[in-house]
Amino acid sequence: MRRFIPRILGGASTRARLAARRYQPSLTVLQRRFSSSFRDPTMLDPDYDYERLRTNVTTPEDAVNNILYNTPSNIKGPIQRRTISALVNNHPGVLVQVTGVLAARGFNINSLVVATTEVPDLSRMTITLNLKKGSNFSQAIKQLEGLVEVWAVLDYTEVACVERELLLVKMAHHPPGDDGIDQSADKKMLRHAHRAAIKSLAEVFKADVIDVGSQDLTIQLCGKSSRIDNFIKLMKPYGIVESSRSGAMSIPRSRISFGEEAEEMQMETDGVDLTMLPPG
Repeated sequence: MRRFIPRILGGASTRARLAARRYQPSLTVLQRRFSSSFRDPTMLDPDYDYERLRTNVTTPEDAVNNILYNTPSNIKGPIQRRTISALVNNHPGVLVQVTGVLAARGFNINSLVVATTEVPDLSRMTITLNLKKGSNFSQAIKQLEGLVEVWAVLDYTEVACVERELLLVKMAHHPPGDDGIDQSADKKMLRHAHRAAIKSLAEVFKADVIDVGSQDLTIQLCGKSSRIDNFIKLMKPYGIVESSRSGAMSIPRSRISFGEEAEEMQMETDGVDLTMLPPG
């Protein structure tokens, strides 16, 4: 990138400074060139030390580097996650019928949660699926709705929902590679620092330590599935003994009700303002 911005030496004349400023590209041009360099490694400047993070930002070049290179790409993969909720009768064999329809179409079930509702004879299933692009998912929903034991099937993929999942993970007291037998002072200090790091990371995710033993401790975390995925990835280096996930549960977000006056005012606001139209 330094080849795009001419370097002005301290002894250059005023005329040389103006000429250099004339050929200095704008920020938009820099963004385009950074973007093209990011997609094509051959466009990178060998004289510039590209890094993922720069803490001492002093030039626009460093600032643009931080912004562009640390922005995650919004590239959707071939796998799409879909969430459906099925209201079924609380009868034996219903779960086999529902999963059989999905398995017959080759759909991979990521998680499945089923329990009774406030009505004892009615159960609610929350199913998350990993589907490939082009999968005929609408036909599968129609097939599920055609089952005798199914009351309704709701697709929550594009609906604003509250999603929660429960995680129980058991972490070892000692770091990986330490068998816990050596009771020297140095080993005890390392184990204490190991436990402190685990508890500190759990506090960041607002997780709770619900059980402690002589060799391990159990952590409970409730949150979105993506948050639990990130928590497990960060906990892996500290030594996960075992973990258990409940599966995702979803429910639509509550609507905000307005009064009659507020609704009338909102309808007037959404209408066309005649004063803003052109004359004639």
